[in-house]
Amino acid sequence: MEHTKINPEKILLQEVLPGGARWSKIIRRGDKLRISSKDGLASLSAMFYNADNTAERFNSADTVKVQHNAFLGKGNSLYSEQGRVLFAITDDTTGGLFDAITGISNPRIIEQNFGSGAYDKLRNRYYKSDRENFLVELGKYGMGKRDMLQAVNFFRKVDVVDGNRLELSSKRAQPGSYIDLRAEMNVLLILSNTPHVLEKGEYNPKDVELTLYKGSPVTEDDLCRHFSPQSQRAFINNDRYFA
Repeated sequence: MEHTKINPEKILLQEVLPGGARWSKIIRRGDKLRISSKDGLASLSAMFYNADNTAERFNSADTVKVQHNAFLGKGNSLYSEQGRVLFAITDDTTGGLFDAITGISNPRIIEQNFGSGAYDKLRNRYYKSDRENFLVELGKYGMGKRDMLQAVNFFRKVDVVDGNRLELSSKRAQPGSYIDLRAEMNVLLILSNTPHVLEKGEYNPKDVELTLYKGSPVTEDDLCRHFSPQSQRAFINNDRYFA
C-alpha cells in the first residue's frame, strides 16, 4: 500500500510513545494525527471527547451501527453520541486493523494474561493496564471513572468465531504502517500504549510514533465526507455545530 509522506513544514509535534506509557492532547479541528508502528507490532487504545464539551464523547455502538460495519478503515469516521464526527480516518495502511468492540484491560486482566509484574520488582517497567493509564490522564482534565468509555484499539482486530465468541486476530500490520486521523472538531484524545485486552503471553508493548500535523483544507469531494449517506449527514451536523 502506498505511503503518503508528510510535509515537514506542516509538522506541529513528533514524538515516540513508549510501550506501557500514556498520552493525551487536544487535537485542533482540521489538524491530523499520524499513529505509526515502526515494526508493525503496536497495540494502542484510545478514548476521545469533544474538547469544548467533554459530555459529548465517542460512541462505539453508534460508530459501528451507523456505518453498518464493525471493521473500520480508510474513509470511515468515529462518531459521538450526538451524531457528529470526532475523527475521520483519512488514511490507513494497516489493512483495517481497528477494534471498536472488545474494550480495555484492567489490572486483573493484565495479571491473568501476563502474570505478576509489580513495581517493586520491575520499577518503571511494571505491567500497566489501560484502565490505570486512562484514569491518570482523565484526571488531568477534571474527569474520572464516570467518564470512562468504550475505547478504540488501533493496530489490532478481533474475529467472531463460533457465531458469538471474540478472538484476537493473528493478523499484524506491516512494518512502518500507520493510521491517519483528522479532527473534525477540537478533540481531547487520550492514548494508552498497553497490550490488547485479549493478548496473552509476554508483556512487551511496542513503541508507537505520533506525528501531529496541519491538515489540508477539506475539499467537496473528500472521501470521508462522502463515504456513505450516513457520513454526509454526520458532516452536515458538524457544519451546523460550527456555523
